[in-house]
Amino acid sequence: MLGNDNLDNSLNAYILILVIHFITVKVVKVADFGVARFLTQGGVMTAETGTYRWMAPEVINHQLYDQKADVFSFAIVLWELVTAKVPYENMTPLQAALGVRKGLRPDVPVNTHPKLVELMQKGWDADPDNRLPFSAIKMELEGLLQEIQDSGDTPNGN
Repeated sequence: MLGNDNLDNSLNAYILILVIHFITVKVVKVADFGVARFLTQGGVMTAETGTYRWMAPEVINHQLYDQKADVFSFAIVLWELVTAKVPYENMTPLQAALGVRKGLRPDVPVNTHPKLVELMQKGWDADPDNRLPFSAIKMELEGLLQEIQDSGDTPNGN
């Protein structure tokens, strides 16, 4: 998704653009790098930058973080795409951040494709080491897309 030395820190559905060619989504582009930063040579960052509803616990807690913080945000974006809702919509952004620190995650609809559920749950795991790298996420999504195309099914199971 992002280069190895970039962190977006504000990844959310509002800044993504789908490039569509003949009804098939070919590319998703990040449209706003307003709070993006380069990684230090050590590969980790500190300080709280981003938007609370999509922010990883390690960022909220002012701990060291790396690309796995963007994986967390991506999992929340994936949930947004599945549900067409704003994460933690009945909370203020600060309440959402405090909830995430305590393990709160959005409820996944029961009819969601199991592979999407797994990607979301792995992506928003509290432990960054348990989150998949973007290269693995890309492979999983490509496999799911092929499965869906082969079956004629839709990702939410309908």
